[in-house]
Amino acid sequence: MNPDLRILIALQDLDQKIATLQKEIADVPNRVQSFKDELQRLQQAHQQRLTHCQELTKRRRTHEGEVEMMRSKLSRLKDQLMTVKTNKEYTAMLHEIQMAEAQIRSEEDKILDIMEELETLEGELKNSEKAITGRTSELQNGIGRLEESVPVLESEVARVLAEKKLTEERVEIALLSHYRRIAAARKGLALAEAKDELCSACHIRIRPQVYADLRRSETIFHCDSCDRILFLREAL
Repeated sequence: MNPDLRILIALQDLDQKIATLQKEIADVPNRVQSFKDELQRLQQAHQQRLTHCQELTKRRRTHEGEVEMMRSKLSRLKDQLMTVKTNKEYTAMLHEIQMAEAQIRSEEDKILDIMEELETLEGELKNSEKAITGRTSELQNGIGRLEESVPVLESEVARVLAEKKLTEERVEIALLSHYRRIAAARKGLALAEAKDELCSACHIRIRPQVYADLRRSETIFHCDSCDRILFLREAL
């Protein structure tokens, strides 16, 4: 294999590593925000359950107050029942007592329904509190690790850039310019492996003569389709 081609392969590997590291750094803010958004959703869902629980408790107290008032009214009606003097008044008073008792039963049924809902909700709250505590810790740790990773990644980028600079110095200027031109036009990939008589980048078949020459010649060949510089992995 052409010695310059070996250097170009190493150079492309460094370029790809730099691109990967830079993408990781660029992705950190979005990943951090994603964790923060999830944390906020968990907290909001828990707060909604708490608010609903408080509302149910308030409604229960209201109904309990209504029952207490109706019981007092019922007690007064029963006391008054003993003082009525006519059958008409007695019948009217009985009807009023029955209405009061029906209202009490209705309010008590509402209280029971609320108590059942509260029992279910309180169980959900306990479960969500445990889940939130665990997940909050995971998310906060994840945010911390991501934020701490940035300077480490930046340091690694600087190291690889320095290695890239040294590698570029080993390449003839015209060939380096040629490499950069192709890389700029082909999304950072100036070289492509030739495998099974295909260009691994564009998947177009390589002419048999070119593929044969790749095995025995030190000449630099290009893909007829995408113009990338071809190399054989087995020749490395």
